[in-house]
Amino acid sequence: MNLEESRDLFWIASILYGTGLACGFAFVWKSSKKASALASLLLIIAGFVAHTKGLALRGELVKGCPLGNGMESIQFILWSLVLGYLIIRLLFRLNLLGSFSAGLACLGGVTSLAFPSLDTPYWEKEGYDGIFSNHWVELHASVAIFSYGIFGLLAIVSSMYLLQRKSLQTKRAGAVARLLPSIQQLETAGSRLLLIGSVFLTCSIVVGALDWSRAPDALSATKVGLTIGLWLAYCILWLLHFSKRLFGQKFAKVCIVLFFIAICSLGFVRSSPATVAESSLTPTNDAS
Repeated sequence: MNLEESRDLFWIASILYGTGLACGFAFVWKSSKKASALASLLLIIAGFVAHTKGLALRGELVKGCPLGNGMESIQFILWSLVLGYLIIRLLFRLNLLGSFSAGLACLGGVTSLAFPSLDTPYWEKEGYDGIFSNHWVELHASVAIFSYGIFGLLAIVSSMYLLQRKSLQTKRAGAVARLLPSIQQLETAGSRLLLIGSVFLTCSIVVGALDWSRAPDALSATKVGLTIGLWLAYCILWLLHFSKRLFGQKFAKVCIVLFFIAICSLGFVRSSPATVAESSLTPTNDAS
């Protein structure tokens, strides 16, 4: 392993997240629960540090926020998800949230690294001079992808809600269900995560629109449609939840489905690396 190579650091981060997942679920059955929980948190933090350094090294290589291909976009989303977990842990004591987050970060990280086609070396092309045309585009893209990470965390909280609800309905609380937060805590956390993610996505669109207005022909109708459509979907979801028209099991399921749609949209809004410098709104593989 080369600690100065971004892909190696991403592998290390994935392994640490996976180990953190194992430790997190180990404390469900072991008597030394506090020690296992602490070990899980430390492993997730160590994975996050390796993840951050990997993104920083890749950023130096591509001369900007690393969002130029599928692997980079997925890694940035996973990094945002783990960062969101570390922040929310200060606000809520949501048992097993770290384990679920580490599990998704491990699975997503390994998947993105296992397929070389997702990590095309676009920076090696002749005439390459940076991934973004200007800093506004870079800000737009990075904030949008960060919001996807928050929505990923929302999907995890929603999954935990569904597990807890099922255990209460069947009255068969297993070892994992007994350690899950209450239904009320999970719904409150989900509501706040939805608001935070929607605010970040809104800010991203505003920044992107300001730059796009200077060169409206630089962006395809497909990208605009998918971006605005996803933004509207999350905003409508928040309004329905805030007005108590959509909550509970249905709200949780919609959050999971919307995140799945957001991830799938990455492939549809992907641009050719050669056009990155020409784009005035979105970078290569921008998921916004």
